[in-house]
Amino acid sequence: MYKIPYTYTNKSKIIFYLMLLAYFVLRLILMVQIKAYHLDGYEVFLLPTILYYLIIFIVLTAVFFGYKFFFTTYDETTITYHNILRKRATSISLTEVQYAVFSKNGVHLYKTAAPDADAKPDLTIPFFRLGIIDAVPINHFFERLLARDTIRVEKQFKILPGYSKAWTLLSLFYAFLTFCILIISMQPLYTVIILFQTFH
Repeated sequence: MYKIPYTYTNKSKIIFYLMLLAYFVLRLILMVQIKAYHLDGYEVFLLPTILYYLIIFIVLTAVFFGYKFFFTTYDETTITYHNILRKRATSISLTEVQYAVFSKNGVHLYKTAAPDADAKPDLTIPFFRLGIIDAVPINHFFERLLARDTIRVEKQFKILPGYSKAWTLLSLFYAFLTFCILIISMQPLYTVIILFQTFH
């Protein structure tokens, strides 16, 4: 059994995620300090605050690592696309596939050798699902389809979508956002340090 998973788009996105978590952890520590030190003029309800930040953590993690909920498995006879979030799995027999299109948004498998232009694929493997498809497994799948004489394979791109130079702009964008969060984090970090020094 072979697996085609998804992965994160770039390392800058992961650093941005960690920076966001650090920022919200700092704010949570600040709320705990306000409650613990009984600062005049401030009132904090700790349990709702912790629940609020827990929800933020869950949402952030789901957005940044949601690609792990999608993957494709296949063997010599069957290919199955899995969507764990919806608890769905769509399968097709590889012996029935006659035409495969590697388009810019995914792999489309057809049971007919010459489908109509508006024909719906019998199975689609998207290239983007809260992340990008892993290059090595999808290339292995491409080569295995080429090796089958019964399947006509068409590739509509030169570089796998998600891996071209244009995607470096996205990496730079996440790096910029990370720098912005770093600047914003300075104030709560400074406040946490001052409060700790004042009351200890």
